[in-house]
Amino acid sequence: MSLLLQSNSRAFDQFLLKEAVIKTNAVFIIDGHINEGYYTKDELLQLKKEAEDENRIFSDSMLRWKLLKTHCLSIIKGDKTPTYFSFEFYLAPENVLKFLSSSRVENIGLKDIQGLCINIKYSEGSLFVTTAMSLSVFTLDKTLYEKWDSMVKAFFNKLSLSYEEL
Repeated sequence: MSLLLQSNSRAFDQFLLKEAVIKTNAVFIIDGHINEGYYTKDELLQLKKEAEDENRIFSDSMLRWKLLKTHCLSIIKGDKTPTYFSFEFYLAPENVLKFLSSSRVENIGLKDIQGLCINIKYSEGSLFVTTAMSLSVFTLDKTLYEKWDSMVKAFFNKLSLSYEEL
């Protein structure tokens, strides 16, 4: 979990956070969607410029984890372990493009992928990670799902994160 929450760790920084739920002495729900009313037009333009400077595609719907993890860490850190938490991450648009080009799956394009997700949940002393994919088209071909699972496993292996498949 330290790779997820430590401020000096950048392992998950480029993922978009859709939602975080953390249960400590209260239940905290963080909606990762951008609240455009919070930003001035100049600040939104600056976020877009930073994305371009880093060769990223700006997501106008969700914020990147790196902008929200300090908030989550401040809720989690303390003397007691939270009773529950969950994080729903989406692969950033520029990485969806990379994933698609490396997957070489026919008949599925960028417009067909609504989300490639990693869900991390801690409950009753156990940590669970699940993957998910949302497509706007119906397909019986599960190749893309299998490639997404393989990519997440390779990502975890690169970070030396151990896991057990269920």
